[in-house]
Amino acid sequence: MNTMTNAGKKATIRDVAKLAGVSYGTVSRFLNGSAHVSPNAAERIARAIEEARYTPNQAARSLAQQRTQTIALVIQVESNETLIQASVAQAMTGANQTIGDAGYQMVTVIANTEASTSRIAQLVNSDFADGYMLFSLSEDDALAAAFLHTDRPVVMSEVSDRADRPFPAVDFANEDGQQEMTRRLLDAGRTRLAYVCGPGYSPTAINRFKGFQKALGSRFSERQVYFSDDWEMTSGEMAAVSFQPMLGELDGIVCANDDIAIGVISQLARFGYRVPEDIAVTGFDDSPVAMLSQPKLTTVRQDSQLHGRTMADLLLSMMQGATVKPDYVRLLPTTIVERQSA
Repeated sequence: MNTMTNAGKKATIRDVAKLAGVSYGTVSRFLNGSAHVSPNAAERIARAIEEARYTPNQAARSLAQQRTQTIALVIQVESNETLIQASVAQAMTGANQTIGDAGYQMVTVIANTEASTSRIAQLVNSDFADGYMLFSLSEDDALAAAFLHTDRPVVMSEVSDRADRPFPAVDFANEDGQQEMTRRLLDAGRTRLAYVCGPGYSPTAINRFKGFQKALGSRFSERQVYFSDDWEMTSGEMAAVSFQPMLGELDGIVCANDDIAIGVISQLARFGYRVPEDIAVTGFDDSPVAMLSQPKLTTVRQDSQLHGRTMADLLLSMMQGATVKPDYVRLLPTTIVERQSA
């Protein structure tokens, strides 16, 4: 280590971090007694403190050990349209109300680039919030890794099979909901079905797709699946174009969300097909646009405000000392809403 030469300058945590060759957050965790500091780093920090003659500011240290009264909602967006989807806005509203009622302030942090993900990792490393709600994380993204070593509680909004995401989750019964919808069509005699899947980076899209597959069983064929790049109406339109050669054989199209379903209906109308007389179409979410569709959309309802409230309640209980296993999952119910499109 290099001894500090500026004798007139009082050493700071950043000076200690530089001498020890570790991050500011690692020194902060060491001073606060966190277990998430390796023995090697702890030894280097202790030597650096002695060498730098660092004296902790007891008032600042006391403040650092107290809660910030802040909870961060971290939203990952692959498309800016994600932020204006009704399900996202409603979940944010529910979470914010619950957090505010508990005396905390919710801050929303958006991860939409590699640079923003890096900045979020730095914020988490400095323990800027008392807890974190991770919303709409991608299946193929490393953002969750930023939260692996924080001492603060973390709750996710979607169920994932990824072993590197050891956090409790609150989600909807997406697989069951889409399975029920598909079986409803089959029971009504709509047996020649196609599916428009949500984007592959989304756990929600994957789980809903599993429900469709399970309902069809041995009748399932990937030939009758369109894999969208996003959740938007244009993806539904492109799916209908892709299905055009087989539209005469189909009597139903099951869609991963309402926006996609409305895009499908619009394109079918351009091709001269009637919904539901020729082809039934279903959505998922029961968002406000479902009632604006012509015909009105048969869909799967989920209570997104309840989603946000339940995530916040779980996080608050963890912050108050409740023991919650990392693999804990709370699945919220869904219901079928019958309208005119199927």
